[in-house]
Amino acid sequence: MTRPDYGIDAPGLVRTFFLVGSGALLLLLLAAFGFWPGRPWGVLLAGLLVLVATYMLGMGGFMVYYSRVTKLRDRERLIEHLSLSGRERVLDVGCGRGLMVVGAAKRLPDGKVVGIDIWQAEDQSANSPDAALTNARLEGVAERVEVQTVDMRQLPFPDQSFDAVVSHWAIHNLYNANERATALTEMHRVLKPGGRVILADIEHHAEYAAGFAGLGFTDIQHVGASLKTAFSSAVSFGSFCPTAVLARKPVAPQLTINRNG
Repeated sequence: MTRPDYGIDAPGLVRTFFLVGSGALLLLLLAAFGFWPGRPWGVLLAGLLVLVATYMLGMGGFMVYYSRVTKLRDRERLIEHLSLSGRERVLDVGCGRGLMVVGAAKRLPDGKVVGIDIWQAEDQSANSPDAALTNARLEGVAERVEVQTVDMRQLPFPDQSFDAVVSHWAIHNLYNANERATALTEMHRVLKPGGRVILADIEHHAEYAAGFAGLGFTDIQHVGASLKTAFSSAVSFGSFCPTAVLARKPVAPQLTINRNG
């Protein structure tokens, strides 16, 4: 039976880790056959290459494992925070191969999930709308899933048209802070009052929380942090810290009409 495939995140970076690590191992192999400077420089270089090989291959293996195993577990915990009843209309911003789309659709027997992306292959391996729809079909939720090619900075949906918004490892691909702020503003615009948004990413979490606060969101929380997150941040020198920001769009206050005036 064919299983769903949610791809490898940042495949170019993973490839670089394995290539550099393998190159370091090759140089160590050459050293074993005598193609190496004498002491002390040879010993120092060998020690450095051991560190480089261990780090690069370890990070590459870690990212593959995260893409294949860990992010599936994290998905369920993240969607749980939305407290879905089963009838909502949910938007996934930067849906890729459908990880969050499928996870949300499984909890919406009477609802629908719309996933949007511009399908950049450097962000996820074999990234395409067909891949997302194939995964939805394999998971048995195709009838509750729709995908569109859309830029997150210009969402083509009416105001207040979604009950919840999710995003997983997508917003950081906008390298300009103003463009990330525009994406948050669009998420706010299409979300109904009282709706929740959960934005999972590998960096910029404080920026996202501040952006949501500036847009008037309430109940802003950082969720998903753990010892694993702290370790990931430490070994990546702060460049890989997979946590999420959860926020709620407040219900607009009712206007009181004075019929006596």
